[in-house]
Amino acid sequence: MLPRAHGPARRPWRNPVPPMFLYQPPPPMLLYPPTPYGAAIGPPSPYAAVPYFGHPMPPAAAHTVQLQSVAAANFAAELDRIGSLLPRYPYVVVDTEYPGTVHHAPAGRRDSDLSPDERYALVKANVDELPIVQLGITLCDSHGNLPFVPDYRYGAFGYHHGGGGGGYGERAWEVDFSDFDVSRDHHAAQSVAFLRSQGVDFDTAARARGVSSAAFGAKLAEVLQRVAGKNVELTWVAFGGAYDLAYLVKMIGGGQPLPETRQGFVERVRELLGGRVFDAKFMAENCGRADLRGVGLRSVAANLGAAMPAAADMQPWLAGTKSVTAYRIHTILRLHVLSQDAVAGFEGIIDGLQ
Repeated sequence: MLPRAHGPARRPWRNPVPPMFLYQPPPPMLLYPPTPYGAAIGPPSPYAAVPYFGHPMPPAAAHTVQLQSVAAANFAAELDRIGSLLPRYPYVVVDTEYPGTVHHAPAGRRDSDLSPDERYALVKANVDELPIVQLGITLCDSHGNLPFVPDYRYGAFGYHHGGGGGGYGERAWEVDFSDFDVSRDHHAAQSVAFLRSQGVDFDTAARARGVSSAAFGAKLAEVLQRVAGKNVELTWVAFGGAYDLAYLVKMIGGGQPLPETRQGFVERVRELLGGRVFDAKFMAENCGRADLRGVGLRSVAANLGAAMPAAADMQPWLAGTKSVTAYRIHTILRLHVLSQDAVAGFEGIIDGLQ
């Protein structure tokens, strides 16, 4: 655990961060306002008053989670930043947005009626054909602490030049990709309409600002290789993660089609991502609590006392916000609901492909 010193000179979030930016980054969105650790952050529950996350209390002005937008102009710098943080924050929680699904279970059969191999075949068919739209990334350490990085609201390049120590904040990332063309690519109209309603802009100018998945995947592969050379074991987490992990594998693998078999996919995940993989949805469904079964991300978060405050519900419900929510769910399950042995038993199980 990080030292719990309270003096300014020993605050863990003041570790230096290499100056990586050659541009003025866009201002981040605030996912939720300052909230004292231990305060109830959702509907009352046995867990809502537990101070889950072990940071010493930072200055109130700095205690916000900031969602950093990532696009073509800054993806290399932000991935380098993420790479520099991974040795201390090796839990990587991801969520993706994509233009729906165009391949479905055969008529008269539901997804739940399919075998794991048949469900994987649908994932492969959709991911091979449809481009990714967004990726959310949230990092944390084994105690559930998020990284503290320079707050872009305070001066050029994010450094706070005034007093009070308010120049750092907790950070998550949301990547916008340029690959999907709504006028050309297959998609599910309802899914694209939802993404539009949340603020995703599919026009030509927006696509020009996004990063290509090929460039992002190549840079991410480079960063992961560098981290692996430091003997850092990563833990990858998603919520209902078959598509999330499949898109990561597709990008890091240079856009090649996914493996033909489910077992081949599992091996490719191990090869390209390394470390351990957990699915917070499967963990919630099988942790012994009836109120976490058969419900989605928002309901699981609310029932665990991990939901965002009401103000955050006004933010777009997209990949960055969902990765933060999945992180909160996984952290509470891992540290406060399940035993260590029980957590270990969920390693490598991907919801829907088990």
